[in-house]
Amino acid sequence: MLAIIFLIVLLFPAVASGQELSSGLALSTEIAEDRSLLADGDILCTSESGLVRCTEEYSTAIYGVYSLAPSLWLENLSVINGLPVIFSGKAMVRVSGTGGKLKRGDFITTSATPGLGVKAGKSGNVLGMALDEYLEEGEGKVLASIAIRPAIVATAARGNVVETLKQGLLAPTLSPLASLRYVLAVIVVIISFVLGFVYFGRVARAGVEAMGRNPLAGRMIAVGVVFNLLLTVAIMGGGLIAAYLILII
Repeated sequence: MLAIIFLIVLLFPAVASGQELSSGLALSTEIAEDRSLLADGDILCTSESGLVRCTEEYSTAIYGVYSLAPSLWLENLSVINGLPVIFSGKAMVRVSGTGGKLKRGDFITTSATPGLGVKAGKSGNVLGMALDEYLEEGEGKVLASIAIRPAIVATAARGNVVETLKQGLLAPTLSPLASLRYVLAVIVVIISFVLGFVYFGRVARAGVEAMGRNPLAGRMIAVGVVFNLLLTVAIMGGGLIAAYLILII
């Protein structure tokens, strides 16, 4: 019998490999939504009414993925008519290419479409990381590693300084390394502004005193003050650029 199975595997490797399915741990969970609305791979979020399909972009209430074919399903006898929800491991997730083509290693987050995941284009809460590519524009499924957490997406930081500053508010909830980057960036900005103001304050005071002692040289002194003002702005701008580079490198 074993010889026959081995022969089938050799002759039909594609049949033997099969389709890659969810391999995460599923727990029997009560879902508040109508079962007829649920689809395999829906991303679920917690709400006041219970567990429902996520309908908010970068939702901070992500709970897990509804799966019809988990590798391991632990039933909770206290939950009546519970459904399998994967919150750890790997799962097939419903996604759409509207947020951009998904490649291996891209973060997947929630969207405004109920239960549908998209590529994370900026830092925020994510469901996990894509383990396959999904290059279509419509809806489909992709295998993902489930790791619900806030994450930094560096590509967004390169494109929008304002967005980068907004993402700094996430620092307390991010990983230690990510938080350190934001802390260092803030320190660099503060130091550059303090040095700029201190330098310009001294130069301006010295200029006023010089004009009082020698009114005839007032024009030259004023030109010197303006030059030092530009130098102060350059110092502050250099600090901002340095902080920005810390965030995106």
